Amino acid sequence: MSGTNSIYSMPCPTNRMLFRHQGSRWLNGLINFAGAALIVMLCAYFFAPKIARIQTIFYLTILPAGLLLLCWRRDFYFLKSWQFATFLLPPLILALSALWADKAQADVYREPQYYLKLVTYLAIFYCCLYFVLERRGEAALEGWLLWLIPAGLISATASLLAYGADGGFVHFRRIRGISLEGDIDKTGMLHGFHALFCCYGLTIKSRFWRWISLAALAASCTYILFSQTKIPIVMATTALLLAACTLGNKAVKVTCALLVISAVPLSYQLLFGELPLLQRSLAYSVRIELWSKALEGFTQAPMIGAGLSHKVFLDVHTTLPHPHNYLIDIVRFCGLLGLVAFLWQLVAVCASLLKQRPQINWLRVTFFLWLSFGVLAMLVYAQQPLTKPNYIWFFYWIPLAVQLVLSQLRSTKSREQRKIKE
Repeated sequence: MSGTNSIYSMPCPTNRMLFRHQGSRWLNGLINFAGAALIVMLCAYFFAPKIARIQTIFYLTILPAGLLLLCWRRDFYFLKSWQFATFLLPPLILALSALWADKAQADVYREPQYYLKLVTYLAIFYCCLYFVLERRGEAALEGWLLWLIPAGLISATASLLAYGADGGFVHFRRIRGISLEGDIDKTGMLHGFHALFCCYGLTIKSRFWRWISLAALAASCTYILFSQTKIPIVMATTALLLAACTLGNKAVKVTCALLVISAVPLSYQLLFGELPLLQRSLAYSVRIELWSKALEGFTQAPMIGAGLSHKVFLDVHTTLPHPHNYLIDIVRFCGLLGLVAFLWQLVAVCASLLKQRPQINWLRVTFFLWLSFGVLAMLVYAQQPLTKPNYIWFFYWIPLAVQLVLSQLRSTKSREQRKIKE
């Protein structure tokens, strides 16, 4: 297995007592449990037929582990970082905007306390992730991918078998899959992320993992082919091009890239009689109408928005629960204040990545692409992101937290090294 040649590959040495009873079996076991809980929750996205089961895993594992670790924590300096504020301030603004929401305008209304509870969940998740990466470094992130690659392979294979048994390969209807309640778009995007994860597996020296990753990449790309969903098509094509970059010499890479570029549209034309991204073109015009409808009330309160309500349905030919664009949803609920806060999250991640250009490796590229494609998916499909653990966490909050925690650990490491030199 290839290592991650960076200062975060190993736990950060420190003389400070970060936890009470630091080094005890109890504390080590609790951190190990938290690390395992993160993996179980991630893998559950590929297997859980109901979102409620993913939430149950969070409530029974990550939530209590995070709370116990906070109780044993002595050093809370990490909570004063700009990274933690960047992660938590935007959802806090969304939650507080519920205070000025008009109940009469909401189709489904939630009290402000409900949203503050969700902010607390995000905060505890961030802390739990911070404690695990603080102890294990990037090796924990590599472990995530080494679990997710076979998990996605099993999920995609099971979905394709069920699809074939139901006559899908004869009628070519869109595949639903075994996870995320069978939602075609959500599950297609889930396997789009998985295709990206497989690219990392192809860079590992172990022949076993390279073959597993290749099989998993083929399974997820086949799934996406039959899902006929636009964003996953882009994700899978990018993954195949990245996979080509892991092969042989320059001539082999260029040849494979050209084969991918030609094979994707050709396969769609042969199977479905249309080119990818041109199917169901009505989806483009409907989204434009949706976005325009969602922004109608923006001029009434451009700075702070109309306030967050659980659901404010939009009538565009048919009734839809949200505008399928998380930034537009944020604008209508908490105005420019919320929009700037969420855009700052993306700017902060990009700025942090530019600072660590000399240490860029395949692992970091994979996690950055996870967030990048998550944002793309959120811009064409998702609602405002302040929710219980569901697909939005996998698309956005989890990869965002990873980027910010890594940045925070780098800052902590640099600060401690300066103190030692002094």
